[in-house]
Amino acid sequence: MTFYLCAFFISLAVYPILISYLRKYEVGQYIRQEGPDLHGYKSGTPTMGGIVFVSIASLLSIITGDYTSALALILFGFIGFLDDLLSVQKRHSTGLTTLQKLILEVCFSVIISVIIFLQNGDVPLRIPFSHFEIHTGFFYVPLAVFVLVGSSNAVNLSDGLDGLAGTLFLTTALPYWFFLEQSESALVFASLSVMAFLFYNIKPARIFMGDTGSLALGGLLGTVALKTGSVFFLPLFASVYVLETVSVILQVTSFKLFHKRIFKMSPIHHHFELKGWSETRVVQFFSLANLVVAFLTFLGG
Repeated sequence: MTFYLCAFFISLAVYPILISYLRKYEVGQYIRQEGPDLHGYKSGTPTMGGIVFVSIASLLSIITGDYTSALALILFGFIGFLDDLLSVQKRHSTGLTTLQKLILEVCFSVIISVIIFLQNGDVPLRIPFSHFEIHTGFFYVPLAVFVLVGSSNAVNLSDGLDGLAGTLFLTTALPYWFFLEQSESALVFASLSVMAFLFYNIKPARIFMGDTGSLALGGLLGTVALKTGSVFFLPLFASVYVLETVSVILQVTSFKLFHKRIFKMSPIHHHFELKGWSETRVVQFFSLANLVVAFLTFLGG
């Protein structure tokens, strides 16, 4: 319990200091040009805020002996940090190229999946709402890489509105933790630190988590799913993250094949914004929807 409280209160105290530091050195977010006109005022808002909750959650995970989760936070946080840093240096919304980011994600995913396999062997994967389990055998590492790359990018795609990625993480990680019988403390360390972050990230945001935070949180969720054999449960606990990712895939595929857009803009949270929903309403509705599906999964899983 002491460690959990530390995760929250230390984060709460550190963020004002970090915000002042980032403002002083003009380490701010550059809004992508194709984004909604509604977001122009956010340009220059301090970014890389994820460095605090990534550092605190990984440190506490190491202290409590959860080295694999700590490694996932550090490695995926490192990719995000490089991306954010290059974006600030180039004074543009893009940092690493898509290919550079993917190569790093795959390499780090292989490292983490091999470690999990060596520690736990071929962890049987539970099938939701049944008593069946499957063993992946030689396909474990490719599946693990897919899960880690997919989960990290899903959270990253959802980080487009004030408070959205953070509240979705809370409504995913905490029900997931109870479902796993409170066995993965890294989820709580990250959740409580993110909870403190949200005091400064809800609209109007004083700081963004950046790719530093979003990639790390996604990497953590994927790692926990692999360690516990709950890979097929993760999409249910993180249903809105999945929805955001699918909306991008559908949008890109439809445009390339048929030159038509399914949504006004993807990820889908921008679609609702352009339909006239306020940013606050989108965050509240998406977070509530995610929590409802997670709760029903918890009851029926």
